[in-house]
This record gives sequence, C-alpha cells and structure tokens, in this order.
Amino acid sequence: MKYREEGGKIKIAAPAKINLFLEILGKRPDGYHEIETVMQEVSLCDYIYMENRDGGIEFTCSNPKLPAGEDNLVLKAVRFFQKESKIFRGVKIHLEKRIPVGAGLGGGSSDAVATLSGLNKMWHVGYDEKKLMSLAEKLGSDTSFFVSGNTAICRGRGEAVTPYPLHVKYNYIIIYPRFEVGTAAVYKNFKIVLTKNLKDVSFFLQALSSGNPEKLGVSLHNRLEEVVFRLYPGIEKIKKTLATYGFCGVLLSGSGSALYGLCKGESDSEEIEKQIKMLDIGDVFVVTNDFNGNAK
Repeated sequence: MKYREEGGKIKIAAPAKINLFLEILGKRPDGYHEIETVMQEVSLCDYIYMENRDGGIEFTCSNPKLPAGEDNLVLKAVRFFQKESKIFRGVKIHLEKRIPVGAGLGGGSSDAVATLSGLNKMWHVGYDEKKLMSLAEKLGSDTSFFVSGNTAICRGRGEAVTPYPLHVKYNYIIIYPRFEVGTAAVYKNFKIVLTKNLKDVSFFLQALSSGNPEKLGVSLHNRLEEVVFRLYPGIEKIKKTLATYGFCGVLLSGSGSALYGLCKGESDSEEIEKQIKMLDIGDVFVVTNDFNGNAK
C-alpha cells in the first residue's frame, strides 16, 4: 500500500494482483479448494480517500455499478476494524475505482486491506503487519496477500502467505473483456482429477527469478483456465487472439475474466498496447510488477 497524508486526510493506493501460477491441490474438509499460487502485485490500482468525520460512516464510489451498501468490502472492513479496535469514530471514505470488478485481479480484497491499513494509520491504532494480516484473513481468501503485497506464494485458501522477494522487473498487459466471472461458479464446476499431473511451484519460481521473460512465459500456469474457458468460451477466443501478438506468454488471472500477456520489454508493451486497443476486445492496462515505482 502507498499512503499520502495531507491535513488529516489520507490517500491510499490499493494495487491489483495477477496470478502467475495457480495450482489446485485438492478439496478441503471445509468445502474450499486447497490452492498453491504465486500472486504478483502490479501497478494498476484503486485509490481510497479517507478522512475523519463527526460520527457515522459516509462511503461513496466512482463506479455506480459497485454496491455501496453493507455488502461492499470497504464498509465491511470499516465495521470490522471498529469492532476489533473498539474505536467507533466517524469516517468519510471515497473509492476511486480503476481495477475492473469480477476480473480475478483482487480489487475488492485490495480495497478492504487498504481500508484496514488506512484506519490503522489515521486513528493511530498501532497494529503491526502480523495483526493486520490476521484481520485481513477474516475478510476473504486472498486479502492477506495485500498486507505485504509485492510477490508471494499463497497456500491454503490463499490466506497462508509466504513473501517471495523478487528483484527483477517484468512488463505485462492486462486485458479485461468488460464482463465479470463469478469465482464461486468456477470452483463449483472445477473437477478434481487425481491422475492429472500437478505443476511444481519450485520449478516455476526458478523461471520467475531468472529475469528472463521468455523463460517465465512458458512457465506461466493456471489450472482454472480449462473450466473458465468451458464456461466462458469468449475468454478462450480472446486468449487465442492475444497469442498472435508477440507475448512471451498469455494467462488467465485467478478465476478471470481478465487475461494478461507478459512482454519482452517496455518498448514491446507500448507497441502491443496500440495494436490490441485497435481490436476493441476489452479494456487494456499496461502494468509492471514495480507497484511502488509505477502505481497508476
């Protein structure tokens, strides 16, 4: 998370994520799927503006399609933080939504964690990263990742986070096909095939650390692609189209609907961006894994 404080007001940049590797290991007793995934924070982000007010919670959002009621994760995060900290001050929050909704980019989870972190800072509560992680875990499966961000291996339901320091820069183009995919429906239709060869994350991490986009591109993996493409054949069609544009690799992020392409370098990403925008197959975002240096 990136913060800027001015006159008692806080602006927080809440980053999107992409899944560079996603394997389904099996079904858990609690009904969830056991996963192993490598999440990468990227430079596309939402912005949350926060300031104190005299009692109550005032929440607004730039995206009129996003529910602004109690189901919104930002409001859930405020209520939860108030309950945990026993501080019931009023707060005014505006969410400038840039990350597409229902795209597998973690926007809602990131917004929730940004809210927790912002209140912690604005109200001088003093929770450390470990405490914020335990709070975030209760708001969703992939929320814990956004507390530390950067690059991490996430296991369990996604809540068991192991940071993976990455010192190389990669360039990506995200394509959002302008419709949402329901995560619950994807997992419901996913069938565990015991005979299927599971990918080993350790081999993937070697490729990730290499700094070689071509090597990383052939190692990108998402076990959910098969079921998503079956449910949403239009997404598979977009992937096949993108495969003709010189990417080192193209992959679905999470359960979709967004896809991303890994570029050879920054100059390639600029050229490919122009070409893809002409196709009008979705909203296009050029990003890097350097969120702190390139947040936009």
